[in-house]
Amino acid sequence: MGHEKAIVLKGFVGMEYTCKDYRSEMKLLGLTRRLEEENLTKEERAQITQEIKELEKAMKID
Repeated sequence: MGHEKAIVLKGFVGMEYTCKDYRSEMKLLGLTRRLEEENLTKEERAQITQEIKELEKAMKID
């Protein structure tokens, strides 16, 4: 908690972008890229898809 910094961009005044936001975005990116791999089993693909859905819901982008 005390390490959060507010980033103020033109048009986005007051929105905060935290380290947690960044980590979540990078995790989502990694999962999305992993889902593109051809050598995944159906179970792995289903697990990754579920993780993506849960992360998107937590990030409120679903």
